[in-house]
This record gives sequence, C-alpha cells and structure tokens, in this order.
Amino acid sequence: MEERHFKEVRIMTSHPGRMRVVTSALQAAEMILTDWPIEETEILTAAKHALLSCLEGNLSPGSARFAFIQAAKEAGNYVDEPERGPPTGKAFRWRKLKAQRRA
Repeated sequence: MEERHFKEVRIMTSHPGRMRVVTSALQAAEMILTDWPIEETEILTAAKHALLSCLEGNLSPGSARFAFIQAAKEAGNYVDEPERGPPTGKAFRWRKLKAQRRA
C-alpha cells in the first residue's frame, strides 16, 4: 500500500508537550487509530473514510489532508501553521556582473 504523501501537518500527541509531524495518509490513519484523544464523531468518521479512500487511490492526498486537519481541530490537537507575514521588500537576485570595458 502506498503512503500517499501530503504537506506536513503538526499534531499534539497524548504525551504533554510532544508534537508529531504527519506527512502521509498512512501516518494520519495510524495516528487516528492508535493515538486519538476523542471518541467517534461524524467529522472523525469522515476523516477515516477520506484517508482510506486516499490510500485506495480514489481521493487526492490534499483532500485527505484537509479531512484529517478538520478532525484534528475538532479533537483540539491541531497545531496551526505559522502565518507568513507580508514581504519585507524587494527580493535580492544573485547574478554575475558583466566585465566592464575600459576605454
């Protein structure tokens, strides 16, 4: 079975102060089945189905990730991604300088 990787999701574990980084549908499914803090809810059931469908190849990893995040938010163990601030200025581009001719 293929893992079906997606952009990382940071989750608090049942151990105080410890986080886990989940990067695939397989890791997310394992976490829901073994280390999930709440009982069965509609959102959690939907996330399980989404992850299973992703692992079977019937759903995109991005959609499965979204469902997993919704379940994590409901459980209170989702760690928000740090927001990027606005750009601080013009990006510096490295380039070679052309040799100047001497007159």
